[in-house]
Amino acid sequence: MRRATSTSLSAFIAAIGMALLLAIVAAADAAAETVRFPVATTPPTPLQERLARERGQPLAAASPAVELTGELYRPAGTGPFPAVVSLHGCAGPPSRAVADAAGAAYVALGYALLVVDSFGPRGVTQRCATESGVPADRIMDAYGALIYLAGLPFIDPDRIAVAGYSQGADTALGAVKLGGIETQFDRKFRAAIAYFPYCVASYGAVSVPAVILIGDLDEATPARACRDMMAGRSGEGAPLRLVVYPGAHHAFTSARLRDKPETTYGYRSEYNEAAAHAAWEEERAVLREVFGR
Repeated sequence: MRRATSTSLSAFIAAIGMALLLAIVAAADAAAETVRFPVATTPPTPLQERLARERGQPLAAASPAVELTGELYRPAGTGPFPAVVSLHGCAGPPSRAVADAAGAAYVALGYALLVVDSFGPRGVTQRCATESGVPADRIMDAYGALIYLAGLPFIDPDRIAVAGYSQGADTALGAVKLGGIETQFDRKFRAAIAYFPYCVASYGAVSVPAVILIGDLDEATPARACRDMMAGRSGEGAPLRLVVYPGAHHAFTSARLRDKPETTYGYRSEYNEAAAHAAWEEERAVLREVFGR
């Protein structure tokens, strides 16, 4: 079973520099608003609809959805603004200070940011030791966040991307897998940014532009798996790029590991300033391209 360590959004503290970050925090209106929204549910399938018609029975109502929480950051003004949905790793959401720093960085670019908490509302503390792959509920969390943002008057519903970290990166790629769950929703993500996911063959075809950012020394989510996935791609779907950073371990964006690398479940996690900065620039380039700003 693959056990991936978690990371936070603290890439931004290091990637843009502490002095610049403090200036952004002072200048930008990036105060967080705690928001609540339901997990997405898929519409009835054509078979379910046909059987209901033939039997003269109403479709059964969907089970009550879990209500998620998140921290929403937005630029000043009326918008409409592009937005990014952020998905945490297997150890849970980032600290408020780290989320605030990330919110300031995105707001400085003119984007809103929704940092989703998938675990707190479910009473979960971590999923690092018990699960591998992409939990189906987390993909529905991503779409719940997308649908929520698309309904806000200050958000441009056609310019929403998803960014994930470790297990959250698995979720981001699963959410935009060509021919997957994305076919069940009218609302679509415009791009996906995946920081150190565990690459599997099915991620090789995506419905929207996507980029994978990973370290070549990553043991928890090996870069070689991503290289193998890329080599086996059929060429279908939207562009997918793989960027591998030399000398970088898992969670290379996490500034809290700057002076104290960690070994969890036998895998090393370590901050790498050069890789963190380069990855943030890669993400910015993707977002500029798909958002048009």
